Amino acid sequence: MAVDTLPEIRTKVFVSYARIDKAFADDLVLGLAACGFAPYIDREDIAAGEDWSGRLSGLIAEADTIVYVISPDSITSEHCSWELSESLRLAKRVLPVVWRPVDDAATPAELKRLNYIFFAGEGRTFATGLSQLAEALRTDIGWIREHTRHGGLAQRWVARARSEALLLRGDDLDAATEWMTAKPMGAPAITDEQADFIKASSNARVEAERRAARAKAGLLTAVSAAAVVFAGLAGAAAWQWRNASAAEKKAVEANDGLRSANIRLSAEVWLRTAPSDAGYYVVDKGWYPVAANYSGAIARVERSGGGHPTYMSTGMLIDGGLVHPRYQGQPLLVLPAGVTPDLPASPPAPSPGPPVGDELPPRDTRGYTEPAQPQHMATSDTVEEWPERLSVTFPALGGDSAPIAGAEIVWRTPVQLGGEYPFQIWRLDKPPPFGWRAVSHADIDCEAPDATGAQRTIAILGVAVPAEGGASTQALALNISDMLDASVVQNILYTHSTNKASGGAPVFDLATGKIFAIHVASEPDPDRPGRRRGNGYSLPQLLNIARQSIKGAELGLLCES
Repeated sequence: MAVDTLPEIRTKVFVSYARIDKAFADDLVLGLAACGFAPYIDREDIAAGEDWSGRLSGLIAEADTIVYVISPDSITSEHCSWELSESLRLAKRVLPVVWRPVDDAATPAELKRLNYIFFAGEGRTFATGLSQLAEALRTDIGWIREHTRHGGLAQRWVARARSEALLLRGDDLDAATEWMTAKPMGAPAITDEQADFIKASSNARVEAERRAARAKAGLLTAVSAAAVVFAGLAGAAAWQWRNASAAEKKAVEANDGLRSANIRLSAEVWLRTAPSDAGYYVVDKGWYPVAANYSGAIARVERSGGGHPTYMSTGMLIDGGLVHPRYQGQPLLVLPAGVTPDLPASPPAPSPGPPVGDELPPRDTRGYTEPAQPQHMATSDTVEEWPERLSVTFPALGGDSAPIAGAEIVWRTPVQLGGEYPFQIWRLDKPPPFGWRAVSHADIDCEAPDATGAQRTIAILGVAVPAEGGASTQALALNISDMLDASVVQNILYTHSTNKASGGAPVFDLATGKIFAIHVASEPDPDRPGRRRGNGYSLPQLLNIARQSIKGAELGLLCES
């Protein structure tokens, strides 16, 4: 007797490579097939004389994942560049594998933001790389397969003039709606075609239900008075149930808010003050709300790879909607990107580039005699060449909890803005611990700080470093300083109170409790021999550059929106 069996579903993998890497690509295809995948490459699947671009686009569309082989030849190949662009256009998951190392500066920006899998390098073997690639291919594969399937259905719907007959119905529509809402972090984006297709299917269902309701409307005229009474009672009960549900939801939200606030209030916060010429320092208000409200936004960030020693500094969570609508409600991590101590003795003048808002005042030297020192703390002298990685914890939310990794760089300071301090904005690979708080538009001080900063007290909230050495994993430091000079938004100056790991900490005006800058470095103070001063970068200036340089953001200036 024959036994019916379900057909095996194998993950389809398209391998993009330069022709000189053919031998490696062949080995990769054999290895992936042995691991249970269905790999394929273009030369075996395009017939002679066939329109290669159309056929290749179809092969990429059918794939669940694109494996891009990185080598010095592939990153300069027009053919490979086209395949990468087409994969990104179709919102495919791309997994870059390094076969022959390349200069990071020559690597396409689209690949730099992704996590590499290495098949070459010290201690690396083909088997090790294949094992890691297979594990990555199996991650969230159910959702990825549905992405491929819905992409094909949406393309067919568009190609056939958006025929209503091809729309999803019943359980298929329910499953598609659930699939959209269950998108894992780091998974490919849902395309406009897919979203339009599922939205049109949902609209068609609503319209069908309306037609059915209108068809039944005539029956209501025969309903008896008793039925009307019962209907009224049922409506009242439903109204009461909805009110009770809404009240319960508000109670849960309020309880979560209280739990979150209690976590932040219980954070260990050390107080540091700058030396005062008056012999004492008075902080009469403002510091406690800053520490209590924002401790859930402060991250302890350890950065490794990227050709520099491992070092630790502060990061700050912002609401992603501040830089792009697609990240609305998501926590993004902001931090300075400069890692080398050999900064110029005086800040360079801004290079010509696209204007950002109002014309900026020129940078000035103001008596620089030594380089400014970016405030990050080395935790290892070993220099690693792999792409930079982040390990993020939140001291106020449980600094000894499992670290969170950086998933991708959402934005970095454009290289053509040579006079600007370099910053990066990262997306994390999973949400922060319960109690986190992202800085929103309402938290940012849009008033330009007084140039002189006379009698202005500020606070810098960052990770804590004990006097005897290494940083604490569960404490924050609130550093109290006096403003010295705020005439240059890229180099706001204040008295020195910070520790070695304070780079990336938000700078607050204690009078308003709002953030106006990000702390960057410290430097000798030419006006006060033997003293140092801190310097920060205007947060509105930073966000305005990001809002205007991230592709597709279409946002106006922060403080005018």
